[in-house]
Amino acid sequence: MMWVAIALGAIALVAIAFPLPRRTAVTLGVVTRRWFPRILRRLRLGHRHYSKAGALRLAFEDLGPAYIKLGQMIASSPTAFPKSVTHEFSRCLDEVRPLPVSTVWRILERELGEPPEQVFESIDTKPLASASIVQVHAATLKDGTRVVVKVQRPGISGRVEQDLGLMRFFARQAMRHPELRRANLTAIVDDFLRTIREEMDFLREADNIEAFRDVLERENISAIAYAPRVYRELTTERVLTLERLFGVRIDDKDGVEARVDDVLTVLRNNSQVFWTCVFLGGFFHGDIHAGNIMVMDDGRLGFIDFGIFGRFNMDDRIALSEWVGALVTDDGEKLARSIKRMGAVPDTVDWETFVRDVTESFLPLRAFTVDKPEMLEQFFPKLRRMAARHDAHLPGNFVLILKQLAYFGRYVMIHDPSFNENMDPHSQAVFVQIFAKFNTLRHAEKPAAKQTA
Repeated sequence: MMWVAIALGAIALVAIAFPLPRRTAVTLGVVTRRWFPRILRRLRLGHRHYSKAGALRLAFEDLGPAYIKLGQMIASSPTAFPKSVTHEFSRCLDEVRPLPVSTVWRILERELGEPPEQVFESIDTKPLASASIVQVHAATLKDGTRVVVKVQRPGISGRVEQDLGLMRFFARQAMRHPELRRANLTAIVDDFLRTIREEMDFLREADNIEAFRDVLERENISAIAYAPRVYRELTTERVLTLERLFGVRIDDKDGVEARVDDVLTVLRNNSQVFWTCVFLGGFFHGDIHAGNIMVMDDGRLGFIDFGIFGRFNMDDRIALSEWVGALVTDDGEKLARSIKRMGAVPDTVDWETFVRDVTESFLPLRAFTVDKPEMLEQFFPKLRRMAARHDAHLPGNFVLILKQLAYFGRYVMIHDPSFNENMDPHSQAVFVQIFAKFNTLRHAEKPAAKQTA
């Protein structure tokens, strides 16, 4: 009851003091409605029961796009939240009623300057997908090219910005509580603010796609992976027109096996593309769940949805390369130095204890295979305890990397649970090539940096 009183009291205070009265009142009403069954059960007046995390997750779904995206970020933050919380928020649904066709057509005409029937040979009235921020339609260009058109929902930007203001306020208040301070909620919310604003800017997503395509071409790996062509003349901040890719999701075991001779090649190629982008491009696709990677009909990996894009400067990449190298060579102290280089721990950290805890947290991953899933189950709780013990705050992009590696683990579990890229000779040979190119790149940038200085 105390938590309920504190939560409702804080929201009521915001309703008085914060300059967003209408949205605050809506938020208060939704949270109260979703928390009410818990209050009734506590008073023995009701039978319906779900956890605190469950009540909050349902409220997030009711409150719409910004909260749904925040819920999904919580689900992807196992270093900050307990497994019970991340598991609950992994159920956060992002499916909404489709926009009327007339509304979509008006948006397209306003953004592209012409009615859709003059721009496209045809466009499907039934959407391929309808989420809280975007709706996606299949279409055909005048030259017969098949494309997909992403349309941003009208009025979504203003509503999201209101919710972001409320989130920032609540995060600051929550940080006064010792347990929540350890989760570093303000950093999570700040990272979320940046991410969702980037997701709503389709011109930025178009830039991300083209940067990805450029690296595939430059590093001669277009034969194993592909990203859709962007049609710039039909793209704005709120409309994105892309080449349509055809294939099956990477987690479709039967579909993948029908398209490639050896599924192990798919796993190796996925790893090669990821680390090539990280070290030689300075970026990576930050949301490679199974809905965003496919095995195309020609056997290549196809990547879509580049709204979340992790970026690394040269210093970040050097620290990460040291971390990967230490993991592969089984060097706990080097692992600890790489994490310290990321700025994750203060200079006053107890070094010997920190090295021991980092070694216990990370090195088991070297021998990890997915037919031993208990290793992965234990990893994030260990990492969270290590971070709490040493006041460590792992950089957001490093945590995002760990999230993508967890996705890799799921695909390995589906296709070949005995595979371990740290022990696979072919994968190690590819790593050697990537690191050799990266070392050349990092040494080439140092003289340039000195000349600029």
